[in-house]
Amino acid sequence: MSESTPDPKLAELEKSLSALVPVPGRIDRDQLLFRAGQASARPFVWLWPTTTGLLVVVATVLGAALALRPVPIPVGKVVYVTIPQSAADFAPMPQVDSSASSRRPGSAAELDDDLWAGSAEYLRQRNQAIRWGVDALPASPSMASASRLPTLEGMLGLPEKKPEHLGLFPLKF
Repeated sequence: MSESTPDPKLAELEKSLSALVPVPGRIDRDQLLFRAGQASARPFVWLWPTTTGLLVVVATVLGAALALRPVPIPVGKVVYVTIPQSAADFAPMPQVDSSASSRRPGSAAELDDDLWAGSAEYLRQRNQAIRWGVDALPASPSMASASRLPTLEGMLGLPEKKPEHLGLFPLKF
């Protein structure tokens, strides 16, 4: 061991310190780690409540602005203009002669004329609708006079079937 000290006070302190017994520690390792985890998460505790509160305020302000906005004033207005009628307005359109003596049968020019053969009537009715409105057009043929629509069996050359169901969709169970 070490040498004894000549100082009596120091020897007495040494004797009293050697008589002390250490006390077991009260540190709980699991509790210490749990508290450390809590302390590391605390700086952002305010983030989500503050963000939620801010979004509630923004939504309220935008809803109030939408509800309290003034009614928009209509910009356009309808103006009726009367056009004087003259005899020139009712003059029939000149007919175009589509048969020319210089064309060969089956040529591209003849096929083009076939495509545009009904267009003169279409153009006349279009101009009439533009000038006088849709009500001035001649009456369309009724649905009763329309031809019957072809069925799938008829297009495939199969015998016609009579419908066995009364509903809209043919379901078989």
